[in-house]
Amino acid sequence: MNARNLTLAPAAFARTFLARNLIGPLSSSYIKQLDLSPGRQSPLVATPVLVGSLGRIPVGAPTDKFGGG
Repeated sequence: MNARNLTLAPAAFARTFLARNLIGPLSSSYIKQLDLSPGRQSPLVATPVLVGSLGRIPVGAPTDKFGGG
């Protein structure tokens, strides 16, 4: 169980970290290619932050109940 957690935790972190942090640098090219207005740019920038914040709720509740490892 501990070896599995030790393998999966960094892999999951790396995957989500890369996905979230790629949107920021690529957003300027998305904005230019799609010709987005400022109102349409804001969801592009805000979505990774909101998903990260809201995603902690369903993950955090079972972690509090059952423990992290």
